[in-house]
Amino acid sequence: MENNKTIVEERIRFIGERVGYTQKQVASALKISRSLVNNWEHGFANISLKQIIKLAYFYQVPIDYLLGIIDEVDSYPYHYVKDMDLKSIGMKLKALRKNLGFTQEKFAQRLDTKRSSISYYEIGRMMISTADLKQICETFGISADYLVGNLEQNIKREQKIKIKAKEIKEKISI
Repeated sequence: MENNKTIVEERIRFIGERVGYTQKQVASALKISRSLVNNWEHGFANISLKQIIKLAYFYQVPIDYLLGIIDEVDSYPYHYVKDMDLKSIGMKLKALRKNLGFTQEKFAQRLDTKRSSISYYEIGRMMISTADLKQICETFGISADYLVGNLEQNIKREQKIKIKAKEIKEKISI
Protein backbone atom coordinates (compact mmCIF):
# COMPACT_ATOMS: atom_id res chain seq x y z
CA MET A 1 0.00 0.00 0.00
CA GLU A 2 1.39 3.41 -1.00
CA ASN A 3 1.92 6.18 1.55
CA ASN A 4 0.11 9.39 0.51
CA LYS A 5 0.66 11.33 3.74
CA THR A 6 -0.74 14.84 3.72
CA ILE A 7 -0.82 17.63 6.24
CA VAL A 8 -4.13 16.23 7.56
CA GLU A 9 -2.52 12.94 8.52
CA GLU A 10 0.53 14.69 9.99
CA ARG A 11 -1.67 16.92 12.14
CA ILE A 12 -3.83 14.04 13.34
CA ARG A 13 -0.74 12.18 14.47
CA PHE A 14 0.81 15.32 16.01
CA ILE A 15 -2.31 16.21 18.01
CA GLY A 16 -2.75 12.64 19.22
CA GLU A 17 0.85 12.53 20.43
CA ARG A 18 0.64 16.02 21.92
CA VAL A 19 -2.43 15.33 24.04
CA GLY A 20 -1.34 11.80 24.83
CA TYR A 21 -4.17 9.80 23.27
CA THR A 22 -3.37 6.36 21.96
CA GLN A 23 -4.70 5.16 18.64
CA LYS A 24 -6.91 2.80 20.60
CA GLN A 25 -8.44 5.69 22.60
CA VAL A 26 -9.08 7.72 19.44
CA ALA A 27 -10.58 4.69 17.71
CA SER A 28 -12.84 3.97 20.66
CA ALA A 29 -14.08 7.57 20.84
CA LEU A 30 -14.82 7.65 17.09
CA LYS A 31 -16.22 4.09 17.04
CA ILE A 32 -13.76 2.93 14.39
CA SER A 33 -10.91 0.43 14.32
CA ARG A 34 -7.48 1.22 15.70
CA SER A 35 -5.98 0.10 12.40
CA LEU A 36 -7.97 2.80 10.57
CA VAL A 37 -6.54 5.47 12.89
CA ASN A 38 -3.07 4.03 12.23
CA ASN A 39 -3.70 4.09 8.48
CA TRP A 40 -4.79 7.74 8.69
CA GLU A 41 -1.71 8.71 10.67
CA HIS A 42 0.57 7.06 8.14
CA GLY A 43 -1.22 8.24 5.00
CA PHE A 44 -2.54 4.84 3.94
CA ALA A 45 -6.25 5.77 4.09
CA ASN A 46 -8.26 8.85 3.17
CA ILE A 47 -10.21 10.64 5.87
CA SER A 48 -13.81 11.56 5.14
CA LEU A 49 -15.25 14.91 6.14
CA LYS A 50 -17.52 13.07 8.56
CA GLN A 51 -14.47 11.70 10.37
CA ILE A 52 -12.64 15.07 10.22
CA ILE A 53 -15.63 16.65 12.00
CA LYS A 54 -15.57 13.92 14.65
CA LEU A 55 -11.81 14.34 15.13
CA ALA A 56 -12.16 18.12 15.49
CA TYR A 57 -14.90 17.57 18.09
CA PHE A 58 -12.87 14.93 19.95
CA TYR A 59 -9.67 16.99 20.02
CA GLN A 60 -11.47 20.36 20.23
CA VAL A 61 -9.35 21.80 17.42
CA PRO A 62 -10.48 23.72 14.35
CA ILE A 63 -11.09 21.83 11.14
CA ASP A 64 -9.16 24.63 9.44
CA TYR A 65 -6.13 23.53 11.47
CA LEU A 66 -6.59 19.83 10.69
CA LEU A 67 -6.87 20.60 6.96
CA GLY A 68 -3.79 22.83 6.98
CA ILE A 69 -5.74 25.99 6.12
CA ILE A 70 -4.30 27.65 9.23
CA ASP A 71 -0.98 26.80 10.86
CA GLU A 72 -1.81 27.62 14.47
CA VAL A 73 -4.90 26.96 16.56
CA ASP A 74 -6.54 30.35 17.05
CA SER A 75 -8.87 31.68 19.73
CA TYR A 76 -12.11 32.22 17.81
CA PRO A 77 -15.31 31.05 19.59
CA TYR A 78 -15.66 27.56 18.13
CA HIS A 79 -18.76 25.51 18.94
CA TYR A 80 -17.61 22.09 17.83
CA VAL A 81 -20.32 20.01 16.23
CA LYS A 82 -20.30 16.28 16.75
CA ASP A 83 -21.97 15.29 13.51
CA MET A 84 -22.25 16.58 9.99
CA ASP A 85 -25.39 18.35 8.74
CA LEU A 86 -25.34 18.01 4.95
CA LYS A 87 -28.27 20.41 4.43
CA SER A 88 -26.66 23.17 6.49
CA ILE A 89 -23.30 22.76 4.73
CA GLY A 90 -25.11 22.80 1.39
CA MET A 91 -27.01 26.00 2.20
CA LYS A 92 -23.82 27.79 3.26
CA LEU A 93 -21.99 26.56 0.17
CA LYS A 94 -24.81 27.75 -2.09
CA ALA A 95 -24.88 31.15 -0.37
CA LEU A 96 -21.11 31.44 -0.81
CA ARG A 97 -21.32 30.57 -4.49
CA LYS A 98 -24.14 33.06 -5.11
CA ASN A 99 -22.38 35.83 -3.14
CA LEU A 100 -19.37 35.32 -5.38
CA GLY A 101 -21.61 35.58 -8.45
CA PHE A 102 -20.82 32.11 -9.79
CA THR A 103 -23.09 29.64 -11.51
CA GLN A 104 -22.65 26.04 -10.42
CA GLU A 105 -20.79 25.41 -13.67
CA LYS A 106 -18.31 28.28 -13.18
CA PHE A 107 -17.87 27.40 -9.50
CA ALA A 108 -17.11 23.79 -10.42
CA GLN A 109 -14.65 24.89 -13.13
CA ARG A 110 -12.83 27.14 -10.68
CA LEU A 111 -12.48 24.17 -8.32
CA ASP A 112 -11.66 21.69 -11.09
CA THR A 113 -14.57 19.46 -10.14
CA LYS A 114 -17.91 18.44 -11.65
CA ARG A 115 -20.96 20.69 -11.70
CA SER A 116 -23.08 17.74 -10.58
CA SER A 117 -20.93 17.41 -7.44
CA ILE A 118 -21.54 21.08 -6.58
CA SER A 119 -25.25 20.59 -7.16
CA TYR A 120 -25.38 17.51 -4.91
CA TYR A 121 -23.34 19.26 -2.21
CA GLU A 122 -25.66 22.26 -2.26
CA ILE A 123 -28.86 20.25 -1.84
CA GLY A 124 -27.32 18.08 0.86
CA ARG A 125 -27.61 14.94 -1.21
CA MET A 126 -23.92 14.09 -1.12
CA MET A 127 -21.19 14.53 1.47
CA ILE A 128 -18.61 17.01 0.29
CA SER A 129 -15.22 15.40 -0.14
CA THR A 130 -12.48 16.52 2.20
CA ALA A 131 -10.37 17.49 -0.83
CA ASP A 132 -13.18 19.62 -2.33
CA LEU A 133 -13.83 21.30 1.03
CA LYS A 134 -10.16 22.21 1.40
CA GLN A 135 -10.04 23.43 -2.21
CA ILE A 136 -13.12 25.63 -1.68
CA CYS A 137 -11.69 27.11 1.51
CA GLU A 138 -8.28 27.82 0.02
CA THR A 139 -9.61 29.14 -3.29
CA PHE A 140 -12.14 31.54 -1.76
CA GLY A 141 -10.59 32.28 1.66
CA ILE A 142 -13.42 30.61 3.57
CA SER A 143 -13.30 28.86 6.92
CA ALA A 144 -14.14 25.14 6.82
CA ASP A 145 -15.28 25.49 10.42
CA TYR A 146 -17.90 28.01 9.31
CA LEU A 147 -19.15 25.75 6.53
CA VAL A 148 -19.59 22.75 8.84
CA GLY A 149 -21.10 24.75 11.71
CA ASN A 150 -18.23 25.12 14.19
CA LEU A 151 -18.34 28.92 13.78
CA GLU A 152 -21.40 31.13 13.56
CA GLN A 153 -19.70 33.66 11.30
CA ASN A 154 -17.18 33.13 8.56
CA ILE A 155 -13.59 33.98 9.29
CA LYS A 156 -11.66 35.22 6.29
CA ARG A 157 -8.79 32.85 5.64
CA GLU A 158 -5.81 33.21 3.35
CA GLN A 159 -6.58 32.43 -0.27
CA LYS A 160 -4.17 30.11 -2.01
CA ILE A 161 -3.78 30.19 -5.75
CA LYS A 162 -3.54 26.73 -7.21
CA ILE A 163 -2.31 25.96 -10.68
CA LYS A 164 -4.10 23.06 -12.33
CA ALA A 165 -2.05 20.19 -13.76
CA LYS A 166 -3.39 21.04 -17.23
CA GLU A 167 -2.08 24.62 -16.93
CA ILE A 168 1.34 23.39 -15.80
CA LYS A 169 1.58 21.04 -18.78
CA GLU A 170 0.60 23.87 -21.14
CA LYS A 171 3.24 26.19 -19.68
CA ILE A 172 6.05 23.67 -20.03
CA SER A 173 4.75 22.24 -23.31
CA ILE A 174 4.26 18.61 -22.30
